[in-house]
Amino acid sequence: MKTIYTKEGKHKVVIFDSAHDLTPRRYQKYNKHVMISAGVGESLEDYNNRQAKAIGYVRSEDKKSALIELTNQQQCVFNALQEYSPSNMAFAVMVHSIDGQVFEKYDENTLEEIVNKLEDIGLTKADLMEALRQVKKK
Repeated sequence: MKTIYTKEGKHKVVIFDSAHDLTPRRYQKYNKHVMISAGVGESLEDYNNRQAKAIGYVRSEDKKSALIELTNQQQCVFNALQEYSPSNMAFAVMVHSIDGQVFEKYDENTLEEIVNKLEDIGLTKADLMEALRQVKKK
C-alpha cells in the first residue's frame, strides 16, 4: 500500500501499490475506467486531439476512422457534461482508505463517494494523476 497525504498533512489516503494487487473484479472495474479514459478521453485537450485526428482522417479520405474519432469526441463531451471523469473513477478504485475509513465496495456509487471525499479533503487532480501514473508503472 502507498500512503498519500494532503498538502497540509491533515488527511491520509491509502491506495493499492499496483492494479495487480486488486481483487479480480476490482481489477476489472479499474481497467474499465482506464480504458474509457484512454479510448474516449475526458478533457478539453482530449477533445481537441480527437478533432485534429478526425480532420486528418477527413483530409486523407478515411471516413470510417473520422467517424470513429467524431463518435469518441461526442462521448468525451457527454462525459464532461455528466461530470464523469474516468481517470478519477479509476483512481477511486485504487483507494483502500481515506482517513482510516476502508472502502470494501467499488460500485459506481461508492466510487463517486470516494471522489467526493477526495475533493472534500483537498486532493488535487495533479495529486491523483501522479499517484495513478505511479500505479500504472507497476
